[in-house]
Amino acid sequence: MFRDSPNLIGKTRHVVMFVLCWALFFSSWISGGLRAAPGPEVLQIRYFSGPEKTRVVLDLSSSASYEVREINSPHRVAVNLPGFSFSNSASIVVQDNLVHAIRCNPGPSRSQVVLDLVKSSDFKVFSLPATSSLPYRVVLDVFGEQTETKSVIAQPSSQPSSVTMRPGLNELFTVVIDPGHGGLDPGAVRKGFQEKDIVLKVCLELANLIDSIPGYRAVLTRSGDYYPNLGRRVEIAREVRGDLFLSVHCNTHRKKDIKGMEIYFLSLQGATDRQASELADKENAADLIGLDPEKPSDDWVMRILMDMRMTAVLHESARLSEHILMAADASQIAQKRKAKQAGFQVLKSLAMPSALVELAYLSNESDQKNLVSVKGQKLYARVLADGLLSWRHDLRGEAVLAQKNRVIWRENYSVRKGDSLWALASRFDTTIDEIKSHNLLQSASLAVGQILRLPGEGSRP
Repeated sequence: MFRDSPNLIGKTRHVVMFVLCWALFFSSWISGGLRAAPGPEVLQIRYFSGPEKTRVVLDLSSSASYEVREINSPHRVAVNLPGFSFSNSASIVVQDNLVHAIRCNPGPSRSQVVLDLVKSSDFKVFSLPATSSLPYRVVLDVFGEQTETKSVIAQPSSQPSSVTMRPGLNELFTVVIDPGHGGLDPGAVRKGFQEKDIVLKVCLELANLIDSIPGYRAVLTRSGDYYPNLGRRVEIAREVRGDLFLSVHCNTHRKKDIKGMEIYFLSLQGATDRQASELADKENAADLIGLDPEKPSDDWVMRILMDMRMTAVLHESARLSEHILMAADASQIAQKRKAKQAGFQVLKSLAMPSALVELAYLSNESDQKNLVSVKGQKLYARVLADGLLSWRHDLRGEAVLAQKNRVIWRENYSVRKGDSLWALASRFDTTIDEIKSHNLLQSASLAVGQILRLPGEGSRP
């Protein structure tokens, strides 16, 4: 019989402890390294409200199968996403005329998104694949009731009675004004300024100018921050029997020194240069950005393009573009560049003179300053109106605009306690920039008793 040696027992203990420690270390390392990756997630939920529908977009980390349920008492729509979790499960208050709120219900085996509806409404749900800039999406459209006025325009520009659809009436020259982008599609963005907001303000001002001219009416394809798809913009123009279609945008370029106004009109053969072709592709893809998979029928487009009237339409579109550029050149704000031909989808389906106007470059410092100022936006609108009237050789309309914009500035106002540039601009129907310009003010500070030149009372007809 062998007796254990104390040294051998001690060595054995050290070996056992060493093996156990390494076993515990590898076990921990393996379990950590093989820990399951986080599952698919609902990254965020976005929505916007339009006059005809509310759109809700679920941005997902991966493709998904989903189940849709309609529930009554109260009315709601539920979308179940098996295997998904929420990165943020906070509820979203909507409170428009279709949707009260959007709720997130996490579950052990699925995530559920619930739309609390105002009333029973038609809805559509579809998915969109991921792109280079957008994740996989599930889109829910909740539709409102259709009315005759709403099918023509989201909201009247300034004179409600002049923009209501009146089939067969052709006594007014109808200008269809299309502010580009909107809703989930901001367009170009520079220093926080969004193209969709700028062009809407210019177009609202243009609509006011058009409606002030006897014999004219303006129809807007959108009057707020929502996105009518390209097909819907064309439908509006056709439903109101438009005589002219202007789509208004802002330009950008990687070279910051490029500035000025450019105008595009339809080319049946395609774009005249590479830059126009690239821009046409960008605008034709706006439906994908706006998250709507529907496109106009190719047969329908071809029937229109083969109409013999298109020859005259193309000629007038080119002439309109040149007149707007001439008005831009004569103005103090819009340096003209050139008129180009391009195959923009929004122009292809219109059997009426039409043009896509790139007002100026958001990427250029001086152009951007004009685009984002109230004064600049009014001047851009005036350039478009002047070009339109010049194209029609309407001297009467030009005289109306000249009288409407005639303002006499008198050096007769003494600043009082509590006055501010903002309050004075509102009171005298002008802008802060105009007051500063006429008075050579370097800041917004005013002193009591300071004499200012302001528009004389009664000087604006």
